[in-house]
Amino acid sequence: MNERIWGIIGGVALLLALLSPLVLGNSKKVEKLFEDAEVLYERSNYEGAIKKYKGALKESSKPGAKTEHIDKDFTTVVNLRIAQCYYYRAEKTHDVNYYQEALVYIEKVSSKDYVAVQQEEPIHLWADILYKTGKFDSAASKFNQLIKNFPKSRWTPKALYIIGEINYQQENRQKALSTLKRLVDEFPHSEFTVEARRRIKELSSDDPVPPDPEPVPSQEVVMYKEATNLKQQGKVHDAYQLFTDFITRFPDGKHVPDAYIGKAEIHLEAKNYIKARENYEEAIYSANDEERRVEIYEAYHRTYLAPVYASIQPEPSDELFIKGRLLRKEHRFQEAAEIYEKLANSNLTTEDTIYALYWLGRCYHDAVHQDPTLTDAALLRKSVDAFKKLIANYEDSSYTIKAYYYLALTYSNWAEALVDQSKCQSVIDIVEEAETKYADTDDTMYRAHLSLMQELQETAIQKLYPDPPEPLVPPEPSPISLVNQGRTHLKQNELEKATKKAKQALEINRNYEPADKLLSEIKERHYGRGWKFFDEEQHDQAIVEFKNAINIDSNFKEAHFHLGVIYIEQNRHSEAIEAFEKAISIDHRFKDAYFNLGLAHFESGEREAAKKAANKALAIDRNYEPARVLIEFITK
Repeated sequence: MNERIWGIIGGVALLLALLSPLVLGNSKKVEKLFEDAEVLYERSNYEGAIKKYKGALKESSKPGAKTEHIDKDFTTVVNLRIAQCYYYRAEKTHDVNYYQEALVYIEKVSSKDYVAVQQEEPIHLWADILYKTGKFDSAASKFNQLIKNFPKSRWTPKALYIIGEINYQQENRQKALSTLKRLVDEFPHSEFTVEARRRIKELSSDDPVPPDPEPVPSQEVVMYKEATNLKQQGKVHDAYQLFTDFITRFPDGKHVPDAYIGKAEIHLEAKNYIKARENYEEAIYSANDEERRVEIYEAYHRTYLAPVYASIQPEPSDELFIKGRLLRKEHRFQEAAEIYEKLANSNLTTEDTIYALYWLGRCYHDAVHQDPTLTDAALLRKSVDAFKKLIANYEDSSYTIKAYYYLALTYSNWAEALVDQSKCQSVIDIVEEAETKYADTDDTMYRAHLSLMQELQETAIQKLYPDPPEPLVPPEPSPISLVNQGRTHLKQNELEKATKKAKQALEINRNYEPADKLLSEIKERHYGRGWKFFDEEQHDQAIVEFKNAINIDSNFKEAHFHLGVIYIEQNRHSEAIEAFEKAISIDHRFKDAYFNLGLAHFESGEREAAKKAANKALAIDRNYEPARVLIEFITK
């Protein structure tokens, strides 16, 4: 073969080498893009998440890119995530064009065969978008599909209520009546039941069309409707303020009870049961109709029947704290931070000061990472200062361990956003300080946050001191080498691979303590992630992580317990019962699990089983108020 031919072959080989990154897929790149997108999604940075998800999809479509280790149906998962991002952008900006973008990706998901868990969410999103864009007949059809396929879905009460309202607006009185009655019968304690009963009462009257005494709506009616519309649009802070102003301006108005109910329901969404009760009480006192009072009283009493959350403290109920919480709910973090800054500099009780400092740090952190254009060392410094003040002055508070974690996270994000490597060292230092402080703790919540911090520390170490390349020839499979490999995977946050290595080591030597320790650390990492998702109400992600922890340690009672709490929130009561029973079988004196078990039975209509579980909680602690109230409610 002459030199010319060899030259051509060499040129082709070089060209292929140069083009291969453009043509062949890179599995690591797909995984990195997907993980980055998930982080942005958790921070509500939906615009940034969409770009990363689309990048992951594009890279995964190239030959050679493998995604099975991320999810068996990676394309479906990512398309659904993109749809969710567009939906939440529409909710946040009130730009209906984002709803249309969401529908494009929902239709991609719905055109495939996929598992039920992935089917439930797109049907709900599709139906909700149709309803919010005024396509009522199509929305009713989709909501009916949701009810048919998922009769026990957490969205079924909402679906029934909206179908009833659509039929009511279209003057299909009998259809509206039967749908709303089904809601009341099957979900007597849902957040939509009180309104459904009121509509049923109206539809059941002899008058086919209720008389309108005012041809032109009065200022009172206009103001009340405006507040209600704001609440339905998710603008809870503005709705709350308008309901409050309405009550002040029209103290004797006929809609005053409804305004108090509106405020109570906003508090329920934020899980502030004390303030919800106060507003329900005001609604009862201001209602003139006895039957109406009975309905409101039932809603009032329901506020006592909420899942007990282990290790979560009640929030302050001062008006400014309420305002901050509502702004957080709308992701208006910078406005919320300014309120907490004012509160932190006020003359508060110790507990309220701790709470204000914690959320001051959180909100400045979340504001920066929700909107990349806000990336500013001054705002990050305010977050750091708040967490440092909490740690320095209130070391015995349960919020201190969370402050350590978010301080490390703020430094980590600071290093990445502003390319400041010195902050990587700050991450390492703060995590070492926390590990020293809590070295002897056995509290699972504390261990969970320490594990999250170790994850941040490992990333910071990797950036400052990159590992040398791994040897080309792997070491012989021995317990020592397998555990070392597992620890390398753990440092790289590859928890599934780390678990596999630890289990392989135990197969060789079932008593090898370092392998057991590695598994325990992986379990804590999963539980820490689950706690983080749970705390941020990212329930589907929390379920995955709690289950991962249970797969390593089936006797992990706290993980079973938190699974049960999430299942109650999602109206998955049979699964909640199973989770609480497992937690109780591990710890027979777990009073919170007994109460939540009773609540899950009660929501399922099993009153005797509910009463039995609540009595067992009282047998452990005779002063346990939630169990006493549940028994009282069942008896009445």
